[in-house]
Amino acid sequence: MARRNRTEPRPGDEDFVPLTDAERRAHAEALSIAHAGHDCAEQAASLRQAGEYYAILGEHDLAEQVFRQALGIEDGEPGAAQADYASFLLDRHRPDEAMAMITEARRLHPEHPDVFSVIGEALEEHGYAQQAVRWFTAGLVSHHGHLTDLDLDDLHDDFDTELLARGRYRARQSLGLQQDHIDALVQELQRDNAATADAR
Repeated sequence: MARRNRTEPRPGDEDFVPLTDAERRAHAEALSIAHAGHDCAEQAASLRQAGEYYAILGEHDLAEQVFRQALGIEDGEPGAAQADYASFLLDRHRPDEAMAMITEARRLHPEHPDVFSVIGEALEEHGYAQQAVRWFTAGLVSHHGHLTDLDLDDLHDDFDTELLARGRYRARQSLGLQQDHIDALVQELQRDNAATADAR
């Protein structure tokens, strides 16, 4: 019988899921050297992910080092490295530097919803709810255009839209703002999800 050739995901692979600190460290090390020598979006994304794992491990100096490497790659997703680094800096209680990174991200005119979500969530988590609302809203506008046409299907069918709308709703709730139509859509989505869960 022919032997089936199966290879398990290894540290550095896109589908590798580290479960222990040793695996997280190995994964971060592999990611930090992935695509070395190439100024490309893949290298920037790998470095950003490595920085996140080093931060989880408490290796803050290494995390900062690879985040700064990602910042230096011009071909990366606009604003993505700044967003991840700003989140790291807020976690390290360095708000002035974080806000400078967020300003730089805005200057780069980000387009990917993840950039808006990362910045919005970091601001929300650290008590900057008003700025968080602006970033979540800007993300929805960038992703959809005019928000008056946003409907429940948009939240059901697109995870990025759901993430941005939920974040915006939480931040607006913390500010005690009056409900608008996007907040109402999030509440309706929550009811739908609860009903689906109950039916299982």
